[in-house]
Amino acid sequence: MNDDSNIYLGKDRESGISIIIPLYNVEEVIFETLESIENQTFDDFEVVMINDGSTDKTMEIVEQYIKDKPRFKLYTQPNAGPASARNHGLRISKKMYICFVDSDDIVPEYALKLMYDAAVTTGSKLITGATKRFNSSREWFIPMHIKHNIAKPGLKTLLKNPELFYSIGPCAKLYHYSLIDGVFFPENIRYGEDQPFVLHALLQAENIYTVERVVYYYRLRDGESQSLTQSVNQDPIRILKSVFQIFDYGEAELIKNNTEYEIALKYYQRVSSIELWGALRASIESKNSKNQQIAFTMVLEWFKTKSESFLNTISSFRYFLLHSGIERSRYITKDNRENYRQLIAYLWGQQGNEAKQAFKKTYPLHSYAALQIIEINNWRPALKISLKFVLRRQLKTPLLIRKVSRRIVFKIATWMPRKKNQVILATERGTNLEGNLLAIYDYLFYKNMPQKVYVFLRKNRNWFEMFQLHYALGRAQTIVLDDYYNKIYGLKFNKKTHVVQSWHATGAFKKFGFSSLGATDSNTEEFETRAHSPYTDVLTSSEGIIPEYAEAFNKREDQIKPIGVPRTDMFFDANYIEYIKRKYSRRYPQLRDKKILLYAPTFRGGPNERFNYSVVLDIAALKANLGDTHILILKFHPVIKNVSFNVEKDDPFILDLTAGHDINDLMLFSDALITDYSSVIFEFSLMNKPIYFFAYDIDGYLDERGFYFDYIKTVPGDIFKETDLLIRAIKSNSYDYERLNKFKAKFVGSLDGNSTRRFVETYIGKADEDVNDL
Repeated sequence: MNDDSNIYLGKDRESGISIIIPLYNVEEVIFETLESIENQTFDDFEVVMINDGSTDKTMEIVEQYIKDKPRFKLYTQPNAGPASARNHGLRISKKMYICFVDSDDIVPEYALKLMYDAAVTTGSKLITGATKRFNSSREWFIPMHIKHNIAKPGLKTLLKNPELFYSIGPCAKLYHYSLIDGVFFPENIRYGEDQPFVLHALLQAENIYTVERVVYYYRLRDGESQSLTQSVNQDPIRILKSVFQIFDYGEAELIKNNTEYEIALKYYQRVSSIELWGALRASIESKNSKNQQIAFTMVLEWFKTKSESFLNTISSFRYFLLHSGIERSRYITKDNRENYRQLIAYLWGQQGNEAKQAFKKTYPLHSYAALQIIEINNWRPALKISLKFVLRRQLKTPLLIRKVSRRIVFKIATWMPRKKNQVILATERGTNLEGNLLAIYDYLFYKNMPQKVYVFLRKNRNWFEMFQLHYALGRAQTIVLDDYYNKIYGLKFNKKTHVVQSWHATGAFKKFGFSSLGATDSNTEEFETRAHSPYTDVLTSSEGIIPEYAEAFNKREDQIKPIGVPRTDMFFDANYIEYIKRKYSRRYPQLRDKKILLYAPTFRGGPNERFNYSVVLDIAALKANLGDTHILILKFHPVIKNVSFNVEKDDPFILDLTAGHDINDLMLFSDALITDYSSVIFEFSLMNKPIYFFAYDIDGYLDERGFYFDYIKTVPGDIFKETDLLIRAIKSNSYDYERLNKFKAKFVGSLDGNSTRRFVETYIGKADEDVNDL
């Protein structure tokens, strides 16, 4: 721990919060981070940003963003690492409370106020809250936090709640300055440098309060690994040295604070089980001779600097080296067996009789195997245990089954004759058949066609089911998908098999697949190649967008088939449309005598904005001007949560049908659509009804997302940034249908109610024929 007596953080402190953000090469995400702070419901804060020698456009972006925001202050320094940058921020911060934010993460808009109010109300000097990780497609709670119930709200102390050691990062916390007055992050540690600082704060806080909501979102960029393995393999000396320093700093801090034995033991167990064993295990499992030699030697030398009581106190040393290490003995290279033997021999020699007897009693086989190595260098018992461990480990995971299923079962099946009467409908989108696949299934069923249909939905499969799936895939004549399908990634099918990607979306709006490579939330080129290479054909809704689909899936243009999108046939089925209208009018009588406006915006922003979505559309104004003649149906994107707007939720002008209703059904009886950047415009255009675009954030949104076409020039309707102009357009009852028809010809020209029939006739009814000339 760095103590700096020349700096006094408490001098002339102002009320409020100092938010400290180290910056280093975050040009792609820093705007989103700063926006999440600017949008806080708490106003009394300063943002202290330390640019740590960025070499990209981070400085330029930040300077532009803060030019009219006096609460945001930017400082710069030569690159010295996050610890140095945070210390720089600590030295110049002015507020009573300190909050650390990493430059690629997100703070929910309510977080600062929630934590500040908790600090003032409870008098606690350290406030924590729940955290989540997120990437471009989802968000999730950290498994270790769930395991140890870190987010349980209420007052806590380290003695009663030692699980707090499992959330020892500096972020997602609010510190009273007195906890960290004159204390800084150690700058000589390059991995886990934040632990000593947070440990100090935890030990100093008499009471710790955990608020009841998520206060921080950690970004995990696509393709980024959460494992130590890669870091250890790249630089084992640096990682292990840092781990030892974390231990040493922690030991000194615990001694300085006269920490109770139970608390100290919990901390040692946490660091030894996560940081130390994590690094050591990664070195062993790498099967890399150099890494193992470095790891065993460094751990032994570090052990020799510790007292016998220290090595006895921490039982996890014995468990991981004499139990888990023995189980992984088959991973240890032969030239490192002596290094491992010396390590466990020293540790065993430092154990007291009581500790030795307890270990022997608890793990008799492992202790015998360890002693055989230590005493006579006999590795046979250890290798026998390790063989069972390795086999059990492989067989308990789907990896081995997956390899056998793909490489052997599937391969053999591809050599066998095609089953020409067999059709496979496969999806990972859900546990029910829907969309294109359901349309095809229903057509085959109601036409009483002779083909045998196999349906593979998303589920956890045992080994027999996995073999069955890949055997069926290998022998089928026709396979139909509707999205990414990971069961076939990288597979090479028989040349006579048609693997048809029907794709769940219509038209071509936002870029995807290969077209979006290089975007912040895109997949890698290798991933896209493995995902899309098996397709022989891709369906599309119009000849006009063949080039865009060819680019997205990296296919020749003759592989893109403008047969149409089977699920859209429902928009031409007069009987079904009439059925849906009667169904909804009976269930919701208020729809009978009003014109129906369907409001279906897409999602935008980061996790905070999606989780606490505030509708910008002035619904109250819509009601005031259109309430006598119209009703507004709300249909929000599934990822949007906690929606708020400026009328009561039970107001008769609105009908929220977000949950449990298919948007395709809602479009069938709506008189007009209000949307923004959603792809529902393609389906709704088939209804030949007005589409209004309420795109209040168009300037920023278009900068963030890639479109195939010029949005402003392409969409089939006027664009509105203000509600009053939208109301005026709706009341005028004027709409450019010629523009709509041009849009349809370009994007949905093949959709005529016969897409499913054409598909079946092409790929199933004439399965023996070549379809390349279609």
